[in-house]
Amino acid sequence: MKAVMMRAYGGPEVIEVAELPTPEPTPKTVQVKIEAAGLNYSDIMIRKNQYLDRMELPYVFGRELAGVISAVGEGVTRFKVGDRVVGSVSSGAFAEYAIVPENALYPIPDGLDSETAVAMLIQGITALHCLVDVGGVQQGERVLIQAAAGGVGTLAIQIAKAYGADVFGTASSEQKCALIAELGATPINYSQSDWVNVAQQHMHNEGADLILESVGGEVFLRSFRELLAEFGRLVVLGAASGEVVKLTNVEILGSGKSVHGYFLPRFFHPKRIHRIREAAIELGQMVAAGTLKPIIGKTFSLEEARAAFEYIESRQSVGKVILKPH
Repeated sequence: MKAVMMRAYGGPEVIEVAELPTPEPTPKTVQVKIEAAGLNYSDIMIRKNQYLDRMELPYVFGRELAGVISAVGEGVTRFKVGDRVVGSVSSGAFAEYAIVPENALYPIPDGLDSETAVAMLIQGITALHCLVDVGGVQQGERVLIQAAAGGVGTLAIQIAKAYGADVFGTASSEQKCALIAELGATPINYSQSDWVNVAQQHMHNEGADLILESVGGEVFLRSFRELLAEFGRLVVLGAASGEVVKLTNVEILGSGKSVHGYFLPRFFHPKRIHRIREAAIELGQMVAAGTLKPIIGKTFSLEEARAAFEYIESRQSVGKVILKPH
């Protein structure tokens, strides 16, 4: 089978499409014929060896997939051959086939295609967890979402609005700001020098009660210092800029504000795994009801994987980037 992999860490040049043996299911696992796989910024961090969890080499890329079960291992009880499923893996989704534990898969709701299913999974769970589990969003609160035109951001806008929040979203271009406005949030272009003042004006100089921050660096610092309301909550879910900055304990102490970190793999702990399942079910219900519509930005083949990585790194992408093996 074809698979997208790397044998060394580095830039896009380390990405290769290789022929690998088709894996066979082991007990309690199934073989999935992959129809769609999602590319996330975490895949780029993994490639650069900057991800929080280090991956062993050689490494087959891809951490979320949707497709059809093509074989089942011994002891599998939840699924059968032919079932359509969506799920997450630690690696191996950028391939024609993958082996997945049955407890890491969820049925795709009727009427939902594989691209939409995979677009809502990891990034949808991230958005829902950051807003609800970690951020504790409440009806009527002001929510600011940084990098709001991306896969997580576009979903977070819709989820926050469904929970009754007043939503604001930043992006780096007028095209992306137009998408944010279409989704019902107030857009703010942070490529402009006065973006913080503009954001405060939109929020009547009262700041945001909750900020989802995935850019890092100066954007993180200004979010905390200048845009977060007194007793507001800032949830850090990424650091796309790669910039490392310092926020002192004295600043946090004196402001009454709080900073929370979010890292999805921590929710795979046995004590928290139920929230992964519950979030996946809630997202599926929201999509089926029309409350949530994943935005699919662009689709690539496996052979175009390097171009897909470069597309996200160029900061041109909006919504979800999908790889299709078949």
